[in-house]
Amino acid sequence: MSKQRSKAQLAADKRRTGRPPKKPADKLSQRVMIYLTPAEHKRLQALANKDGLSLASQIMRPWREEEE
Repeated sequence: MSKQRSKAQLAADKRRTGRPPKKPADKLSQRVMIYLTPAEHKRLQALANKDGLSLASQIMRPWREEEE
């Protein structure tokens, strides 16, 4: 059994702020796994590094740019 929270604790909980919840359409919930040869991985990683992106962002870039 847990203790009842005091009025001060409940008030403090209401003042706490955090990241606002994402809309359901914006949540990333699907995962896709792909296999690359070492050469393909090296090439994609080099492109990502050149643009200052993560590998996943580099792979998703064509689709995300298409939406804009």
